[in-house]
Amino acid sequence: MNEIELIRAQLAAERAHVKAVAQACARNAAALAELDAAGADYLRCVLGWFEARDQRLSELIRTHPGLDARARHAIPAALAQPGSSREALEKLAAINAGTPVAWQALAQWVAGLWSSRRDAIDALLTAIRRPAEWRTIAAVDADSILDERRRFERVRAACPADAPLAASC
Repeated sequence: MNEIELIRAQLAAERAHVKAVAQACARNAAALAELDAAGADYLRCVLGWFEARDQRLSELIRTHPGLDARARHAIPAALAQPGSSREALEKLAAINAGTPVAWQALAQWVAGLWSSRRDAIDALLTAIRRPAEWRTIAAVDADSILDERRRFERVRAACPADAPLAASC
């Protein structure tokens, strides 16, 4: 596996974890304050990373002369689609502890608009072929991977035994 594949695999894992955490909180957070707190902490952190990545990608598109014309136009269009991580963070900030309806709405939104937008962006990222550019955009390193895993495990531990996180995570 090359470096770009490793970065893409981590980003894919984070995406899957965001969806799983939002769904777990939608199912259980009202009854479990620890899950509510761990889920909100995880989502604030990782959605913040995705928002920062989108900003760095936008900057790269403006400054990188090596991308083909299609990518130079398609990536900004994908970034402009509804479903940004900033919007998800705003929805998360509006959730009051123990509000199952708000958690359910966030989980549906993440599974819908946010995921569709991420799919479009990820498909276009194949135009970027240099590992240095991927490192710049993703800002994935050993510390961030360990931090993400620690936060995810905190959410997993807070889930009730009869409602664990998705098995694929």
